[in-house]
Amino acid sequence: MVRFSSLPIAIPPEGVAERFTNDIRSLVELIQANIHQSRTLAAIRDTLLPKLLSGEVRVAEAARQVEEVL
Repeated sequence: MVRFSSLPIAIPPEGVAERFTNDIRSLVELIQANIHQSRTLAAIRDTLLPKLLSGEVRVAEAARQVEEVL
């Protein structure tokens, strides 16, 4: 069994770590925003699709509901 505590770890100088953090911050924020949007769209799909298929909601009405959520 390998213990992680026995493995060598490369630790960058503080300035390099800060620069890396600053460089990827916007990418991480974009990823988080995309995850949130994906979940929102999936919830809208899961709510509207059965109603559209059953004829309970018409396409124009569904489009208005989506615009209200977004």
